[in-house]
Amino acid sequence: MDLEVRIRAVWYDTGAAPPFIVYKEEEHMRRCLYVLLFVPLLSGCWSSKPIEELNIIVGSAVDKEEGNKLSSTLQYVVPAALQNNKGGGTAVKPYVNITEKGVSLEPIGWEMTLKKEGFIFGAHQKTIVIASDVAKELNLEELMDLHYRDVDIRGSANVFIAKGRASDTLELSDKSIPAMHINEIANQQLTTRLLKPVTLTDTFAKLESGTSFLMQQIVKTKKGEVKFDGAAIIKGKTGKMIGTFNKKEIEGINWLTGDSKSGTVKAYRSKKEHPVFFQLKTLDSEITPKVINGRISFDVKIKSDGRVAEYWNPHERPAFENKNVRSIEREAEKEVVRLVGNVVKKMQEEYKVDVAGFGSQLRIHYPRLWNEVKGDWDKTFSEAEVTYHADLTIQDYGMIGKKNTQN
Repeated sequence: MDLEVRIRAVWYDTGAAPPFIVYKEEEHMRRCLYVLLFVPLLSGCWSSKPIEELNIIVGSAVDKEEGNKLSSTLQYVVPAALQNNKGGGTAVKPYVNITEKGVSLEPIGWEMTLKKEGFIFGAHQKTIVIASDVAKELNLEELMDLHYRDVDIRGSANVFIAKGRASDTLELSDKSIPAMHINEIANQQLTTRLLKPVTLTDTFAKLESGTSFLMQQIVKTKKGEVKFDGAAIIKGKTGKMIGTFNKKEIEGINWLTGDSKSGTVKAYRSKKEHPVFFQLKTLDSEITPKVINGRISFDVKIKSDGRVAEYWNPHERPAFENKNVRSIEREAEKEVVRLVGNVVKKMQEEYKVDVAGFGSQLRIHYPRLWNEVKGDWDKTFSEAEVTYHADLTIQDYGMIGKKNTQN
């Protein structure tokens, strides 16, 4: 007999409480029993170690040392300092950096446990910084093998290349946590001069597939600040850094790939004129491969809607006249094509690598051909013809005007 039938029988025979009340009370007791049974099991998901006994890593850096050795720097947060700073007490340094040397990262890690009490906990690591001289000399896949294998380190950690010593970027003059500070700026992507962050998972996938790619560069300034400055070019076949792009070339890459949330482009007819700045609101880029008689070429179409962010010619050329609006759009389009063309030329002629995803589009549209050329794709790409088209549309002018629809 099921539960509801049994309760109804009891009610009719004894005049007990109405069946829906008895049913709810019994169901409530059953739910309480489930909770009592499962709570002990859930408690096992929490760390059995007090937070004060954990060395919580938020960042790390790898540098080159004499005698073919490496140095590894781990940045730990200091929970007590964070709580003290939040409570309005005297601000103290909220992190500690520990550095050790060795032939590889695993033995270095064990040496670090001899310097600081507590357990190393890497699940909250946000930032990994590798010195450029290390990236130029060692295969990154081999260097970072420990990071890929360690179950504590998450694949979402961002990886950067440092100009100069990587450990210097984990020291700041203010009281912020450097590894967290770097990570937050990278994820904002508020300018076309900043690359989309490259995660640990991204690097592993690209290095495994032999795909060339870019990594954002950072540098410690003389004022004690960390600055994002250009990009390192990683060649897929060797896994090593072979050169750099400057900030202007990163702009070209972002317009080419469409990987930017915001940014501006300067547009003017001549150097004698004051500048006009077009600020993008939306950005779409389409790379279309073409194969004619076995020859590979690409057509790049860039489309962006935006606004006039700054205009220094209101008396010479009123921005609200349609002829001047279109003139600004044309000049901005020319600048975008120039930026994109320059960086592709550098990819093809100087470094002979594809770091913008041209190969991915060929693989999607022509999978059989891709299987034939992927073994030496960087060289094949360097010989491909690329054409560009940009379509930029001004939608508004901020707070001081609107497009004139009368002329």
